[in-house]
Amino acid sequence: MISNDYYEDLSPSEADFIIDIYEVIDALVYHGIPVTLVRISYELDVMSEELADYLPTIITILNKVEESYEVQQKPN
Repeated sequence: MISNDYYEDLSPSEADFIIDIYEVIDALVYHGIPVTLVRISYELDVMSEELADYLPTIITILNKVEESYEVQQKPN
């Protein structure tokens, strides 16, 4: 069986950083604040350039978070 999925080994510090990104994005979406690299970098106290490598991850997280809030807000 051949898998086309791509898995990347993350260091514990990278994993923690991605969790921090998730938490910031979740809070921004929850409060209706626009999610931008500048805002995320401000909240995490890092340079926005440092987030460039994480852009695909940030977009994926943002899509999932927005989707989860849309599902929660739909009436039954």
